[in-house]
Amino acid sequence: MYYSSFQILALCAFAMQSGLSNAESSERASPVPCTAHSPSTESFYDLQPISLTPPDPNKKPSKNARTESWKAKGYDYNANFTLNICAPVLEEVKDVVGINKKQWQNVSAFYDMGGKTYSIG
Repeated sequence: MYYSSFQILALCAFAMQSGLSNAESSERASPVPCTAHSPSTESFYDLQPISLTPPDPNKKPSKNARTESWKAKGYDYNANFTLNICAPVLEEVKDVVGINKKQWQNVSAFYDMGGKTYSIG
């Protein structure tokens, strides 16, 4: 299934907002990892279908297998965003500003600007 950049950013924004509302009301914590909670409908949305995993190096990838993380163009922000949902990005990330080298492998969203890489999740 193909998701547009807008859909990906909208899902991320929804997930981040949902995480904030869950942090404020811990009694409504998500029952399953990688779900987003809608405070207006009290519904939970499974985000696993858009979470990417690295291809198995011992197997030939299927024809439509994604080998890169989701990309979103920052039209009103002079940067392009790379992200994965509920998992680290598939690309190797180096020299992330403000992040310990041991944690680079855990970056799930980032953007490059001015020759520097910034983590946003």
